[in-house]
Amino acid sequence: MRIPLLLLALSAALFSSAQSASAAAFGSSIMNASNVRLQFFNGTTWIDATSTQATLAGSILSSQSTATLGVTTVSSGLVSGLNAPQSFVSPTLPSIAEPTTVPLTGLGASATDSFARGDTLGFGTSIIGGSLATSTLAEVNALGSVTGNANGNVGGTSLFTVNVNQAGQYRLAFTGNLAMQSTADGFANNSFRVQINQSQGATSVSIDYADPLLNRSISGTSSANVNTNFFSPVVTLTAGPIATFSITQVSEVGVTAIPEPSSIAIFSLMSAGSIVAWRRRRNKEDSASKA
Repeated sequence: MRIPLLLLALSAALFSSAQSASAAAFGSSIMNASNVRLQFFNGTTWIDATSTQATLAGSILSSQSTATLGVTTVSSGLVSGLNAPQSFVSPTLPSIAEPTTVPLTGLGASATDSFARGDTLGFGTSIIGGSLATSTLAEVNALGSVTGNANGNVGGTSLFTVNVNQAGQYRLAFTGNLAMQSTADGFANNSFRVQINQSQGATSVSIDYADPLLNRSISGTSSANVNTNFFSPVVTLTAGPIATFSITQVSEVGVTAIPEPSSIAIFSLMSAGSIVAWRRRRNKEDSASKA
């Protein structure tokens, strides 16, 4: 019995070591909404709204980011203003300065480093007579040294209240740039929503817009890229009441540290084959001794 027990013990040890190994995986989601502005239809064409059509009554900008690598989590919490502190965690690198929204090379890190990060950037103070730009970046890179899951997620919200000075048709216009990539056991998600609301006496106008091109999910070895101009659905507003315009975007990525399937299969077949061969030899020896 000692030989099969030894084989089983060896098999268990090899299988255990296979379970602790994790496959390298990468996930990245970068969303940039630039030149965001309120537009008005003057009866002939769409124009960027001025004080004739509307005036800004107030704005609330907020964002948050979280990065998780293995059992370590770093979070910026909810921060007023779009330029939130970056959340970055890595077993080999210290926290780094605010980067531009480019993958890997903007980190000063190489593809051989394990890391997770989330970041929101933004600028601009008005969607009337000016422009707003926001960027959400979530990115993770987990190698064999990472024994737990890795995730990065980041969200930013821009809420504007507007005094409507001229009744008519309005919409939000913006340029959308989305770049997503994932490999192996990685995934990436992106969500972008525009909401427009106005109470008009006993009635109200409400639009909740989620463009399918900017709301994407990918996994495995995959990528998605979108670069184009977008326009929200048209809403008819009355003069006098305040209208609210809300822009929300969320980027999320993650990887799962899992056993290498090929290694598990090889170890299992080796163990099974060894046991079968031992039994056959034992049966032959028993038959020979009886004869």
